[in-house]
Amino acid sequence: MAQSAAETASGSTDSADPRRWLALAVIAAAQLLVVLDASVVNIALPSAQQALGMSDVAKQWVVTGYSLTFGGLLLLGGRMADLHGRKRMFVWGLVGFAVASAVGGLAENAAILLTARAVQGGFAAFLAPAGLALLATTFTDPAERGKAFGIFGAAVGTGGVIGMVLGGVLTEYGSWRWTLLINVPVVLLILIAAFRVLRDSRAGGPVRYDLPGTLTGTLGVGTLIYGISQAVERGWLSASTLTFVLVGIVLLVAFVWIEHRSAAPMMPLRVVRDRVRGSGYAVVFLIGGALYAFYLFLTYYLQVVQDYTPLRTGLAFVPIGVGIFIGSVVAGRLLGRMSARGVVIVGLLAGVLGIGWLGLIEPTTGFWSTLMPAQVVVGLGIGAAMTTVMKLTLDGVDHGDAGVAGALTNAMREIGGAVGISALNVVAISVTAAAGPLSDRTLTDGYAIAFLASAVVLAVATLIAVFAVKPDRVAHR
Repeated sequence: MAQSAAETASGSTDSADPRRWLALAVIAAAQLLVVLDASVVNIALPSAQQALGMSDVAKQWVVTGYSLTFGGLLLLGGRMADLHGRKRMFVWGLVGFAVASAVGGLAENAAILLTARAVQGGFAAFLAPAGLALLATTFTDPAERGKAFGIFGAAVGTGGVIGMVLGGVLTEYGSWRWTLLINVPVVLLILIAAFRVLRDSRAGGPVRYDLPGTLTGTLGVGTLIYGISQAVERGWLSASTLTFVLVGIVLLVAFVWIEHRSAAPMMPLRVVRDRVRGSGYAVVFLIGGALYAFYLFLTYYLQVVQDYTPLRTGLAFVPIGVGIFIGSVVAGRLLGRMSARGVVIVGLLAGVLGIGWLGLIEPTTGFWSTLMPAQVVVGLGIGAAMTTVMKLTLDGVDHGDAGVAGALTNAMREIGGAVGISALNVVAISVTAAAGPLSDRTLTDGYAIAFLASAVVLAVATLIAVFAVKPDRVAHR
């Protein structure tokens, strides 16, 4: 990857950083914390709702508020990392994340908890793209970069599962408050290591802000995610859903037009014009949609149909976490020996097979006979595919754009997840309603069809990898 002439001396990659593997551990730990925190609170929500007297609407906002600020501020966070220093934004993101976690864990009412979760998501939006950009600028050797992204992908992929297990343990044996308070000592350890091993980098030249692009991009993504989240409760054709979705789309169209004309765009369009990178973002979007829906419907199936406790539900997701970890690490090693397109295609096909297998579930389907092996197959495939695609979206990007490129990867996964949950939830509810009176049988029918629809989403992602990505552009980067 050629380095931009505008890159400052602090970001020079002419010589390998001797502390780069320690830096990887710090970056992966921080990213694990961000992903983990999006799911760790889910298991604790019923306890928090009862303790603080929250309504069902307020309970939903504990999750939605985090996702909304995280997705809405990602592009701004990525660009600020490029302009002001990736290590600096990484550190400030960690500090703000820890403070918000402490406030949320000590909250005495629902308003404080909701505000703290929104602030948490906002600081995570500065932390996540800065970490991904640091990873891209620290590892420049193709073989080492593949291994580094394999380890990073394992952290991203297993974070949600670890969050569910940890949430169940902390809630059952401690308090829901510890699902937030535990972040404080963990962040402190990461900060100590970050100051010692991370090397800062940023884009050179004068710092200029694209205010119109910042406003339209941030508001556009946030409004779109909010509108999609409304579809779960009010339906896709409700006035509020349509209004927010359409306003979000209009703002994003305006954002693209502004970026095309801006002398200092927040998101240079050259980042997405590249065929391989653009296809990679599309695949990330589709994987996010299928995977987020997979977690949601399997959780419902285990708790509602098979009467699993929260802790047992969290532990039931360990197989996919193990699969993702192994798939990510193996993919990182394969990238030096075979084309990235081949790794992505094989991984996605495994994901199609695993999620499609769950389309055959019955109310009494066994864990060891079906649920466990299906999860392992899904994990192996998604781990390999997501790790490789994340690498593709950063390969060849100008170092001065690394932050915003990393932000787009995170944003596509977040928006894809919101769309997948909303759209496939409608599918599950419709099938259940058409199957007859509410029962374990009709609920299972809805979940099964939703799993099959998720498999179709991954099949579309596979077709994009087959036809839209040139093998000579992705091999041995």
